[in-house]
Amino acid sequence: MDGARLLFHRHTPWQSAIRCSTNILANRFREAGASVAYMQGIVHGGNVLWRRGQWQSWKEGPRRVDGTLVFTPFALSPYSRVWPLSSAAAARRSYRSCVPSIESTLDRYGFGQPDVIWTANPGSGVLKHMFPAARLLFQVVDYYPAFAGPAIADIERYDYRAADHVFVIGEALREHVLSYGIPESRLTVLGQGVDHARFSRPAERPPEYRCMEGPIAVWVGVLSKGDPGLFEAVAQKLGQRGGYLVLIGPGAEWADALAARHPHVVAPGPRKPAQVPAYLRHADVGLMLYDRRRPEVYVGQNPLKLYEYAAAGLAIVSTPHEEYRYLDTPAAVVDSEQSAAQALDDALSQLDRRRRQSLEFARAYSWDRVFDRARRVVATGLSAATKRRPLAGQHADFVSQ
Repeated sequence: MDGARLLFHRHTPWQSAIRCSTNILANRFREAGASVAYMQGIVHGGNVLWRRGQWQSWKEGPRRVDGTLVFTPFALSPYSRVWPLSSAAAARRSYRSCVPSIESTLDRYGFGQPDVIWTANPGSGVLKHMFPAARLLFQVVDYYPAFAGPAIADIERYDYRAADHVFVIGEALREHVLSYGIPESRLTVLGQGVDHARFSRPAERPPEYRCMEGPIAVWVGVLSKGDPGLFEAVAQKLGQRGGYLVLIGPGAEWADALAARHPHVVAPGPRKPAQVPAYLRHADVGLMLYDRRRPEVYVGQNPLKLYEYAAAGLAIVSTPHEEYRYLDTPAAVVDSEQSAAQALDDALSQLDRRRRQSLEFARAYSWDRVFDRARRVVATGLSAATKRRPLAGQHADFVSQ
């Protein structure tokens, strides 16, 4: 059935080895009958010249993927983390300078004017003014000052005040957003979810595992975010116990070097999302060992990895996250090489108990529950919009579901 028009916007590619909550929820809305477009970041001349950011997506042009319009605009006026291009004014100029314009791209490919804009990109609050009839929902997925410094405060303040509603992925970020004076009535903690069926159904043993007879510890994610020292300590402990370390994800020099030093360490690169559950189902321990040199980056994170590892029944060893203050996490939390090695040893010695703890934790979280929270906010916004302007019949169908 046809539905309301939702424009999603985030840098994370629509088709990627790394799944993100925005992508998952966009698909959920599409399955519920909404018409979905996904604006995959935004590029400028420097991105194209040096082949950075989403330049490849821009080069491919607007396209239909799984029934979703996917496109990446090109901005004549750059916006970046480098001053003076990092200001709120630079962000507004960038979105307004796209050629062809965002508005004309949506019209040209049959999407039309969005009813709802769901964005997770700092600086994109100007979309509310470009599409004044749309409801703007801002999804805060990171503690942005950790990446862009204190200057991002002006951009965040503008974005959240422009939004009709703000979503956050955890309680730690809730406190951060409220510090900008956003009323609690305009803020919802979505949390994270997990597709239990994906991580609990039987799966064929991955080819890399077929010659591995001892315990397996696995990391799935961007390896540049990992902590080399902690992974070295874990690799040594696994070697002592006749086990293996498998590093799944876009590569990093430290991971390649670790695999070269240790024959029981395997770094096969990224895998498609559909392949990931098998790597978890046939492992024993899930590792979340993030770079200790950048603790500020993980202040607001509520890692999706935690929920997927738990749903697969893995024992979990993790560096600290602020969000753990609000969660009864099954993870053993470590902050040194010694504690990481000891936590791995303990996890392997108490594997059955730790697996049960993870599965019990995961049962409380699902994408169904997260989507229900998001859908109620969207439906309320669309219902309010009908009082200002008529919606086509298909939009009313979406609201009434």
